[in-house]
Amino acid sequence: MNISINYAEISDYVERRFIVRPVLKGVDENTIEIEYKPKKFLPKMSIRLHLEGCRQDVICVSYECSMPMAMIIAGTVAHLEDKIPAGIEIKSTEKRINLYVEQIEALQKILAYVSLKGISFMDDHVQLSLSLK
Repeated sequence: MNISINYAEISDYVERRFIVRPVLKGVDENTIEIEYKPKKFLPKMSIRLHLEGCRQDVICVSYECSMPMAMIIAGTVAHLEDKIPAGIEIKSTEKRINLYVEQIEALQKILAYVSLKGISFMDDHVQLSLSLK
């Protein structure tokens, strides 16, 4: 089974929740670019997430960004280290994120019924491939 989520829906959700509207753009099947313009006189901030691997139990992502953005990420991770949910591992020195999906509490209910098979980034949406258990 495939589930598609439009980038506009994701941007709308983030804007409602955090009062920030990111712009998401699929670069290729394994890469997505996220941009955000904080204020009129500040430059755009952007990050590229590259899906390195996706298994039923773990999703491995690397990211590319500018040096100032990398410093912001490293500082934020260091400051919020004890608040990062279980199952999410952020290695800012390596620019890697590992998501151990079975350990993430918010996903446990849905994972009782489906298994993750793959993730693909398209021009205007992300596609999740799932199978019923």
